[in-house]
Amino acid sequence: MNPKLKALIIGFGIIMSILVTGCIEKPSQNGVSVNTSSSAAPLFPIQKNSTELSMLALLEGKLALQNGCLRVDNYLLVWPHGFSINTDGEIIQIIDDTNKTIARVGDKVKLGGGGGEMSNEHIAGYSAELPSDRCSGPYWIVGEVLISD
Repeated sequence: MNPKLKALIIGFGIIMSILVTGCIEKPSQNGVSVNTSSSAAPLFPIQKNSTELSMLALLEGKLALQNGCLRVDNYLLVWPHGFSINTDGEIIQIIDDTNKTIARVGDKVKLGGGGGEMSNEHIAGYSAELPSDRCSGPYWIVGEVLISD
């Protein structure tokens, strides 16, 4: 494919994704569900909207709790709409939108999606819980949990 045409197509795709995310109506509830027995639950940002589309990069690593922030390889995770967290003592579980436990802190995970450094305005477009003084980026917008070991 012609490199100029390829660059034009990629640029058009980026512009369209920005325009589409800017036109999505905010839901009346942010969809966060937290079941916790601890008063200091980890920050659990979720995406504002449910979507069939996601970025296609892959992040692999250990799901870790760092200063109250759930991270993989230093990325703060922004979970899909409908996901939740369950904490019971020292055990922290990630629950998907079908109420199935898909990962626990300490598990090796493979997460589809994408991310990096983002402006406050950009990350606020993805999650009502962000930006946060408690947990900063870089951010990983989770598209799909592929495997947890």
